[in-house]
This record gives sequence, structure tokens and C-alpha cells, in this order.
Amino acid sequence: MQKLLQHGEEAVRALGELDSALYLREDGEEQLQIVSDAVLSHFRRLMEYLAMVAPGGASDSDLDLEGRPSGPITLRGAKVRQQSDDERWAALSAEMSTLQYGLGSELKEFERRFAHALKNDNREQAVRDLNDATTGLMDGVFAVMTTVYECFLGFAEPEKMVPGHRDSLGKALAVRRAIAELRRGVRGLNKRVQDKATPPEVAETNYRRLVDAMVRFIEGDTFQYLRSDTRRDFWQFRETLEHGNAVQQRLDAEGFDKYLDSLSFVSQRGVLIKHDGDLKGKISGDLERAVKFAKLLPEVSCEVIEQAFQKAERLSGLSDEIDALVLQWSSLTPEDRTDVDAVSSLGRELLELVRPPPAPSMTAGGEDIF
Repeated sequence: MQKLLQHGEEAVRALGELDSALYLREDGEEQLQIVSDAVLSHFRRLMEYLAMVAPGGASDSDLDLEGRPSGPITLRGAKVRQQSDDERWAALSAEMSTLQYGLGSELKEFERRFAHALKNDNREQAVRDLNDATTGLMDGVFAVMTTVYECFLGFAEPEKMVPGHRDSLGKALAVRRAIAELRRGVRGLNKRVQDKATPPEVAETNYRRLVDAMVRFIEGDTFQYLRSDTRRDFWQFRETLEHGNAVQQRLDAEGFDKYLDSLSFVSQRGVLIKHDGDLKGKISGDLERAVKFAKLLPEVSCEVIEQAFQKAERLSGLSDEIDALVLQWSSLTPEDRTDVDAVSSLGRELLELVRPPPAPSMTAGGEDIF
């Protein structure tokens, strides 16, 4: 168990150092294969120990879409303490079979894509593959470490195992929220910088505030969850803007504003698409019924609509319109939230924003006409 945890920790640390190896070291991108081999050597060592623990392979049906165990570990607290070491080991071995298959599959898929990118001299794609592999493998390593704790202690405390760790969805949600807040702040500041009617001293003040907002974001914890190539872009903007002024860097400030708009792609990653789709479907279903029966069951409807807005907070950063509506809701007093007419009106607005679009029409041959 100590070896599993030791190699898991080494793998986490090595994967975390991947970015600095690629982007902070001179000619890092020229040495992609060397960096990949060095980092993944820790991961392969962990896989060797997994093979020793796991009694056999796992099938595709044992895995979910992320290559992680499809079911929760059922051992907990007192039940685990009542078991012998042999029983705990047997439980761990069963769980490790699934993890071994999932991690092995992710590793093979990464190596295939990475080799193809290098063969075609596509370094940009190779870097993206390294970043994607880092995220998936990191989550897998944490699953291994958590499983060891679960099977032998009955509980796991990931925040103590490796402080600051979040799973892929947690990171993606934190990044989307932070970028949305930064984008909205920069948009207002840059608008005054770009307006030629703005007095010079006011333009300079807004420019400095824009730079300060960017620096605070870069020095914050969420910044580390960005992909390496995106972090590099931010560093370049900081180098350009931090020592400039509103006159000389006016176009650069505009470029940074436009760049933040372009980062909406983070909302399109697979882990977020599923999260948003499931959540919007749930909100939409609840609101359809609440709005329909608002007059008949006002208290129930108001409660359901309030819960829908609580769920909508988890969509933060996906849409400026949804964020503005959630902010409007949060400003209501408890008395306001019992006014069925006002609450229903906000509920209908939210429903229009989260309601799934109609299915696309199909031609006779089954082809999408759009």
C-alpha cells in the first residue's frame, strides 16, 4: 500500500511538472518526446504496481465514459475496521482491476495520438494531447490513491492526500466562472480605454485597473487549471501590458479583450457539455411544471423556482444572460420570493434560457438538413 501511494504521489507530481518542462524550459517544445517519456515513466511505474495488485483485467462494462470505476466503493468506516487485512486486500484487488484497465486504456490512446502528431510534425496537436492526457491521467491517479484509502480505512480525504486537487469537472467549472468574471470586468474597463472621448487620465486609470485584474487572475489559484498553451498566452499579454500605458498599448488592450471573448471555448469541453446538458434539462423540467401550476400551487411553485435558480448558479460563466438573471434573483428579498407573479415571471425567463433547443429536422434519407 505504501508503494502504491508513493508512486501515485510521484506520478501526480511529475504530471504537474509537465507544463514547466514544456513552457518554462528553453526549447521545451522541441523536446516533446523526451518530456513525455520522462513524465510518463512515473505513471508506468505506478501501472506496474497496479498489475501486481489487480488479479485480472476488467471489461469495458466496468468503466464509465471517463475510464473510471462505474460504481462507488461500498466499504465504509466501521465495516472496514471489522475486516481482516486479507479481506481488505481482496476488496482492493477487485477495485484495482477496473482502475488498471481504465488507466491502461487512457495511456494507450494517448500514446497512439501523440505518436501520430509527432509523426506528422504537428507540435501544437502534440501539446494538446499532452495536456489532455495530463488531466485524464491525473484524475486516474487520484482514483487509485482514493481507492487505497477507501478499502483500508473506509474513507478518503483527497484534499489532504494532495492539497488543492480538483477533478476535471471541478476545474472546468472554476475556470469558466473565473474567466467570465474577468471578461466582464475587462470589457467595461477596455471600453473606456478605447473611447477617444475619454480624458487621458481616466483612460490611464482604467488601463491600470484592466492590467491589475489580469495580474490578479494570473496569480490566483484558478489560473493553474488552465491549459498550458492558454497560460502561455496570458503570460505574453502580461509581459506586453504590465509595463505599458493606455496610449501605447491601446490596441493590445483591445486584443486582450477580444482574446477573453474567444475563451468561451472552455464551455464546449466534453465534461462541461454533459454537466450543462444534464443540469439545464433538470432545471427546464422543474420550471415547466412550476410555471404551469403557479396559480394553483403558489407556495410549491415558488419553492421549485427558487431551487431552479440555485441549480442555475452552477451554470455560472456559461451565459451572460443566465448569470444576469441569477444575479437579479439573488437580489430579491425573502418577501419578494413569495410573490408568485414576480417569481413566475423570472422563472419563465430562466426557462427560455435553459430550455433545450428543438431536435433538428431530418430529410427523408435521415440526413440533417442544417
